Amino acid sequence: MPSRHPRGFTCGRRSFVPPRLLTAALRVANAASPAWDGLAYMAEDAATLLVCTLQAHRGPVHRSVVLNLRGPVAGTVWAAWRDGIEPYLAVLLPDCPVTTADGDEACSEFARHPDAHSWELADPALPPSLLALFGPLLAEQDRPPDGRVLDATTRFHRPTTNRKNPAQ
Repeated sequence: MPSRHPRGFTCGRRSFVPPRLLTAALRVANAASPAWDGLAYMAEDAATLLVCTLQAHRGPVHRSVVLNLRGPVAGTVWAAWRDGIEPYLAVLLPDCPVTTADGDEACSEFARHPDAHSWELADPALPPSLLALFGPLLAEQDRPPDGRVLDATTRFHRPTTNRKNPAQ
């Protein structure tokens, strides 16, 4: 069976979501077309930790999901930040339309993102110093709905888009 991660690792740069960014992300999300369920987005819907999921890169600008909008083609609110600077930008971007050849997995990045698709990348292991800082938060954010507990040393928060069932 061929590797599901043939093209490299994600960047993995992290930052917490500052209050100013959360406010901007909620403003962007609630100004978009109404959610398919008609509910407004609230702070509980947003991420508390940003992790750059793009392929490992040299540039100082990182991008991460702040808020997945509800609905099959609603898009996602992304944040951008530079090394050493608090995350500052919230923008609504359409989801990458590319899926695996069998259609089983959709790319979890934004449309026209650089480099590899999300299923082509592996998450690098966390160094022990970062694991101590981010491990509990990663474990909480990565807990799947069925209650399994995933290993925080190798699992990052990844945006998920389920185009087959938009209610998930």
